[in-house]
Amino acid sequence: MTPADILSLRDARARYPQLPEPAALPAGDYRAVLLGPVWFRRFAALGLAIGGLPRWHGKRFRADGSGVNLLRPATEGGPQVERLVMQLRLDRSPHDGRAVVRVGYDGSARFPWPAVVDELRRWPTESGEVWLGMARTDWRWTRGPSWLRLPFLLIREQPGG
Repeated sequence: MTPADILSLRDARARYPQLPEPAALPAGDYRAVLLGPVWFRRFAALGLAIGGLPRWHGKRFRADGSGVNLLRPATEGGPQVERLVMQLRLDRSPHDGRAVVRVGYDGSARFPWPAVVDELRRWPTESGEVWLGMARTDWRWTRGPSWLRLPFLLIREQPGG
């Protein structure tokens, strides 16, 4: 059983501050899992599509601290599509002052991505490498409220899987 099987939005937000602080950046391909009720996940997927990430599959993190979002193929059997370059770094969360992996997008990305930040902490699990992410905006007036953070999971994909 993975955290996706048991986490509500409220549970994910409550659990996040208790997760261990990361000491290193992740590397590899990760499948994304949106959390919350079905209606919420559909709304989030629609928002991602409008923002330029239709068929969002997850993220690819590289050893140099860069990364890219992955989209499912538009046609069956096609290759995954890389879209929206990102940069990773260890940083402090404005929510609790503890360490996170901060995933950000540069100013050349289309709106709203330059203002979007994903904060990641590793979820201890025996079923593989899992990170709990909190997407938020970096606008001053939306940075603080925890109810505006949107949780998601990133589950490490095995090579060839």
